[in-house]
Amino acid sequence: MNRRFLPWIVFTLCLSSAVMAQPTRTATRPALLSDSKTPAWLPRGALLGTFIRNGAVAPEVRLQWQLVFFQGRRDTLGLLIEPTASFAAIKPDSVVEDATVPMTSLQLYSLVLAVGYTARRPSGLEWGFQLGTGPAWYAARFRGGSKAEESYFVGLLDGRARIGYRVGPMALGVTVGYGDPYNYRRTSLARSYVGGLQLGLYADWR
Repeated sequence: MNRRFLPWIVFTLCLSSAVMAQPTRTATRPALLSDSKTPAWLPRGALLGTFIRNGAVAPEVRLQWQLVFFQGRRDTLGLLIEPTASFAAIKPDSVVEDATVPMTSLQLYSLVLAVGYTARRPSGLEWGFQLGTGPAWYAARFRGGSKAEESYFVGLLDGRARIGYRVGPMALGVTVGYGDPYNYRRTSLARSYVGGLQLGLYADWR
């Protein structure tokens, strides 16, 4: 054997031993955000909540897609895509001051594009926030006034914070936020009842 290669062989064997001695990740370690088994083209979250504004209460349902552009060991920053559907369960008695013009129906559909942050602690605690905007369409019907119905396309500004706890592959928690339409017509009777305080429960399986 050429003796000039002997030191390199010894160095290589020592390096291999050092690598094999490194601790391996076990199945009991806290899950990382990078461990998501859900592909990006499937929803990674859902929200069941409600908007509350000026006496109107409108339950809503959202699905959430996530496209990550920053990935850390314990946090992510990404683009969130949320289609939304909302229908008023409680409506104002009158939408015209000093007159009786009740609202008989109110619905809102939107597609919100948001930037969202999520952090996960080793204990399983999760928290995050997001802020976004997107197109929205709302429609309302009235009884007893000069206008029987209205329908408008607007923009929707939407933001919320959330906190929850992860058990296995799923996190469950609560959210609080606010939504407000913009680029609306001043003649709209329903505008002041669209959006508002947002409260909800969320599930996240990203």
